[in-house]
This record gives sequence, C-alpha cells and structure tokens, in this order.
Amino acid sequence: MNCTSCNKEVVADKLFCPWCEAFIPNPQAGKKAGLFRRWFATAIDPILAMIIYLILAGILGGMAGAFGENARIWAIVIVTIADGIFFLWLLSKGMTPGKWLLGEQVVEKLSGNYPGFWRMILREIIGKFVSGLFLGLGYFAAIWDKDSQAWHDKIAGTVVVQRR
Repeated sequence: MNCTSCNKEVVADKLFCPWCEAFIPNPQAGKKAGLFRRWFATAIDPILAMIIYLILAGILGGMAGAFGENARIWAIVIVTIADGIFFLWLLSKGMTPGKWLLGEQVVEKLSGNYPGFWRMILREIIGKFVSGLFLGLGYFAAIWDKDSQAWHDKIAGTVVVQRR
C-alpha cells in the first residue's frame, strides 16, 4: 500500500504515513499532530476557558453593574451559559479551545471525518477520566502506540491531526 501524499510504501495497519505523517484514510484531514502539541493543547484548555470567561464576565458584569446587582448576576449567568455553548460548539467540530488555538482537530480513526458531538463527549469526559487513572498511564500510552492514540482516543475511535 502506498501513501497518497508522498507515494512511499506504508504498512497496511498504520493510520499515518511514517514518511510524511499524512493521515492515510483521508489525507485532506491533515497530518499527525505531535505529542507535545497535543499535551500543550490539553494543558491550556482550562486556562483559555478561564481567561475567556473572566474577560467576558468582567466586561459584562461591569457594564451591568450600572443597572443594579440583579443585572450583574444575570450578566454572569449569561456569560457562563455562553462560555458553555462555545465549548460545546467546539466539541461538535472535533476541537477543544486548546486544539482550536493550535490548529489541531480530532477526527474519526477510520474515515477522517468529524467525530460528532457524542463521540467527543465520550472522548473528553469518560475517555480522559479513564486515561487519567493509574497515574495518567492512558496519556502516556500515546508515546508507545503506533498511531499515537491515548486511551481516550482508543475508547472513542479517534485520532488527532494537525489541520491544513
């Protein structure tokens, strides 16, 4: 079997070309995301969420404060809901805030398509919980896996690519 991007021979059971790192099932999806970039995206996810939330809550809460304390509380409730909707929208696109910022995306392992909202929920909530068990061994599994899949990727049937 040959890679459609670089035309070099690839072992049939691999998802990424060892020569050009293209995603073999769907080269248009992108190339294999590096493990450090993936870790960095995971590490900055809560930081980005908190920064976005605090900026919006500060601005809207401050403006609403002129209308009274109840308006300030409602502004913070609205910002909380909007922040949650933004995160859920990114999940439906196969991204988290960190992956979005770094140009990475989660795709289905076999097709390279968007994994869908429920598969991302499975990956991000249940799968990452399982990966974090046993001193985070599930995250380190990506180092030794032939396709750089951590346990949460294996549970959801996904891989992470760097978008074109």
